[in-house]
Amino acid sequence: MLPFLVSIAFLLSRPTFAADRMLVAEGDYVSHSNPSSPLTHWKLWRLRNGEYEVEEALNGPTYVMQVFRFNSQFLPKGFSLTIDTGRKLPKTLRSKAPWRSYPTIVSCQYMLQELACEYANNGKKSASSIVPQQPYVFVPGDFYALDQLWLMTGVVHLTERNHSENAVVNVYTTYCAPHEPERDLKAMEAWPDTRVCSGRPIQLTYSGKPTVRLLGKTQTVTEYEVWHAGSEPGAWVLNELSVLQVTSQGLVASIRGKSNPELGYAISNYKEYGSWMSSR
Repeated sequence: MLPFLVSIAFLLSRPTFAADRMLVAEGDYVSHSNPSSPLTHWKLWRLRNGEYEVEEALNGPTYVMQVFRFNSQFLPKGFSLTIDTGRKLPKTLRSKAPWRSYPTIVSCQYMLQELACEYANNGKKSASSIVPQQPYVFVPGDFYALDQLWLMTGVVHLTERNHSENAVVNVYTTYCAPHEPERDLKAMEAWPDTRVCSGRPIQLTYSGKPTVRLLGKTQTVTEYEVWHAGSEPGAWVLNELSVLQVTSQGLVASIRGKSNPELGYAISNYKEYGSWMSSR
């Protein structure tokens, strides 16, 4: 009996496991202009195979879940987005709007020779793919609630992996010209275009290593400026959210406007339960 009780105590003392993954960190995604009102809450999981997943739920009446997937070196390997406008509604109200029974889903896998995406909307499924130019990330069109911090964390690791501060990271999206959907969740429900096409590439430039107060402590961070490809060939434009602050783990914990520091997003209420140091 004693060995059995010791085993139970050991299991209860270990970090939280869910199936084949362990929770290593969590926090809130907030805007610099209103840090006391979280936009989303995220959880970082380390899988048993050494890879990582970030699950993030939008705060609000509409169920929105976005998942960022990374390999063991924290290079991006996938992204998925689920929007279910009826999930939090009472069953009586949901039954009056049958279309609410079907969530809108896009799920993409990043592979060396193929960016493959699958879609579901109103109970119908489809798929599309493109031969990508490495390195790259995927962005779900004009989805305004996209977590810019975890997106740019992947971009930072791709940039540093290529051992060049001026390395270009290509961007692919599902909303292709001439479609111009409205910037709201209802536009996402329609998914007018499920093709995968090229977006504007991103380029990071190193700008220093200041010591700042971030994630509840004073630490030295690496700062990058974010540039997007302009309309003219060879032209680059400083992004509106242009200043990244990156921790020693490679986590983009803050992104600000260069001319307006109140513009942008940050991580708050950060909690760490286990080591997840990357190979930066």
